[in-house]
Amino acid sequence: MPGNMFDDKGRLNIPEVKRNEKKTVKAEVVINAIYCPEGHNLISVDHEVSGFPGITVKFNGRKSGSGLLSLSAVFGDTSYKVIEGDPDPHEPLDFSCPHCGTALDVLASCPCDPDAVTVMCYLYPKKDPHQAIAFCNLLSCPNSAVIRSGEAIRLLSESR
Repeated sequence: MPGNMFDDKGRLNIPEVKRNEKKTVKAEVVINAIYCPEGHNLISVDHEVSGFPGITVKFNGRKSGSGLLSLSAVFGDTSYKVIEGDPDPHEPLDFSCPHCGTALDVLASCPCDPDAVTVMCYLYPKKDPHQAIAFCNLLSCPNSAVIRSGEAIRLLSESR
């Protein structure tokens, strides 16, 4: 029998559990498919942002004009990459599908700017607002990061 139940002073010998002292890194949540209201996949392997294929959308702004950009598909990451055009990060932009031109659905207004809105993309080709992600149409807004639509509703209702 390995070891004794009691030490030489009569105290109970309880073995110490060895633990891994390395920090655990929180796994990133990355979207690998996301759809416009018409069912086109917006993820583009041609345009990486933060090391992953980005969410590519057309944009149109009053000052910025039109163009194409790719948003990070990593939850909580506000990074983006401009592919065409010159968007003003402080101007609310209209986002649409680069394949069919359909505007992304609006979930709610965003508290960051009177003209800003939170738009939605769907996790499946069939539209379901309960299975969606959301982000602000103002690139400089902290809410421009991809979050779940339910989180967006909760955040927007708490801020009012």
